[in-house]
Amino acid sequence: MGSIMSRYTTLLAGSLCGGSTRKLIAGWWYSILAMTAALMVMSFAVMGSRGNSELFLSIWSALLLMALSIGGTMIMRKYHNSMAVGFFMGGVVAMSQLFFFLALLYFGHSKDHTMFGESPKEEIAMALLSLLQCFLLGSFAAILGAHRSEIMDSSLTPGMDRAMSTDQSESYEPPFQRRP
Repeated sequence: MGSIMSRYTTLLAGSLCGGSTRKLIAGWWYSILAMTAALMVMSFAVMGSRGNSELFLSIWSALLLMALSIGGTMIMRKYHNSMAVGFFMGGVVAMSQLFFFLALLYFGHSKDHTMFGESPKEEIAMALLSLLQCFLLGSFAAILGAHRSEIMDSSLTPGMDRAMSTDQSESYEPPFQRRP
């Protein structure tokens, strides 16, 4: 599976990004950030027309997306160790599943609104945006899983963080020394 996905994403990178899978990953992440902004605006725009549970759901998902966007951007730009990339991939997969369930929920609410004779436009828009976000996050996780070695810092050995690395050439100097 990994080999097939790697070949597919390499082909996709060749056709869209001049062969650079790093550019493909970055471009996919920027499209997720743009969709995040659209979902957040939509969530805050429809606050007045929702019940308490729908209001909490839309605001909570917007806040989770904001946290994922900030954390993911930090990991993509600065923290390139295996622990951070693995944690990020897990968060992306979890958010993809959340937005799949949100799309189903919004489609259900649109049917309820139709049954009561109300306009389901907002719920259909939120359902489609959630489904698109689910697709973007899921495919990003697959692309990142196939090419995670290109994101991780190659100067670190597997399982070793910069803070945990020990350089034998430097000696330890305590920060505070007691005087007798």
